[in-house]
Amino acid sequence: MAVKLINCTKEEQRSVIRFLWAEGVPGAQIHLHMCAQYGDNVLSRRIVYEWIEMFENGCMSVTDAERSGRPATATTMRNEERILELIRENRRITVEEVAGRLNVSVGSAYSLIHDSHKFSKVCARWVPKELTEEHKRKRLDVRSRHLARYHEEGDNFLQQIVTGDETWVHHYEPESKRQSMQWKHPSSPVAKKFKTQPSAGKLMLTVFWDSKAYSRNLSGTWNSCHKCNIL
Repeated sequence: MAVKLINCTKEEQRSVIRFLWAEGVPGAQIHLHMCAQYGDNVLSRRIVYEWIEMFENGCMSVTDAERSGRPATATTMRNEERILELIRENRRITVEEVAGRLNVSVGSAYSLIHDSHKFSKVCARWVPKELTEEHKRKRLDVRSRHLARYHEEGDNFLQQIVTGDETWVHHYEPESKRQSMQWKHPSSPVAKKFKTQPSAGKLMLTVFWDSKAYSRNLSGTWNSCHKCNIL
């Protein structure tokens, strides 16, 4: 029966890295195996790759080299607490700015942020529009009135509802990057795709529908100010 090694030392994990590296196991697979065994106590992928690079350069020791001068203080409890304060104050703060505020190296700041506190920097998710509290209140009022009418009138009320939507349709839509994906053999040349823009000419496509049917309205304006409607 497999048993997880919850209590382990860094030297032990470094020995595992050295052994698997000597067996020819790629770094990504080494870290994956270690995650399954050591769980939350596993060394980060970055550190795994750093030790692999050291082994490839001829360093076979798994212990930290002795350092001259005063002992390092980058991983003290005070710095860890200070990093949390800095991130909570400014979620967009950079690793370089953290290193400057704490007077530590960029590598130490990166390790504290990513490895100790498990922070990762991600982009904000795009949403169609921002709804204020007033918008939410009005939408709730409309939905409440519709629900009340449905309870009173039943399906007859639903058959009276007409809704619609609209979007711009360009005369020419360039092929997206995903649409241009194709299978590639390692010996095949790299395919190139030149960046193109949608055409300047465009039409406003409006769609209305009810419980039985829908209608389309396609209109646009050219230099001659001519409009075309299709129903």
